Amino acid sequence: MKEIKLTKTNRVMVLQQALEVLRAGGAVIYPTETSYGLGVDFYNQEAVDKIYKIKKRDRTKPLPVIVPDIVSASSIVNFSDKAKRLALAHWPGPLTLVLPFKYCKWNGHCDDYLALRVSNHPFANDLVSIFGKPIISTSANLSETGDSYDPAKIKEQFSKAAFKPDLLIDAGVLQAHLPSTIVKIEGDKIEILRQGDLKIEL
Repeated sequence: MKEIKLTKTNRVMVLQQALEVLRAGGAVIYPTETSYGLGVDFYNQEAVDKIYKIKKRDRTKPLPVIVPDIVSASSIVNFSDKAKRLALAHWPGPLTLVLPFKYCKWNGHCDDYLALRVSNHPFANDLVSIFGKPIISTSANLSETGDSYDPAKIKEQFSKAAFKPDLLIDAGVLQAHLPSTIVKIEGDKIEILRQGDLKIEL
């Protein structure tokens, strides 16, 4: 696993290297507004399969994504009026919306719903905006081990793993936050699946 330290002066270079890895089907660990995320090209099925192997994650559990903005989100999920109001009020930010996925059986993605958010972390948002496609944004850890805030602990966790991410972007130790709040919406029905850093009252 290659490591790059993100500084105030090398941002463009780090973005370029991360984009090269994503475009080649690789997995990148990157900072987000909640914790470090592990991501690949959502449209690359081999890369998505790689994420499950890296995390040792149950393949029945879907993976969330980040998108640049609500316009791009609208191209892949259906927004009800309530969903659109929540998105406009809290995006960018730690709100994950679980919405009806428009392309259930497209390119191997056959879930009826897709969990997605717009990150307000400047690096994560720049990365997905320049990449131009949704990026998987699952926590950078082995399944059931808790969110990751410290690059040194991330490296230690994956040091003996059979499958490793290709690139770790080290932005230093992140301030610990609760994970994103997850809200599932279909039409007028709203369900809070996880109450996280953002408090949503129905």
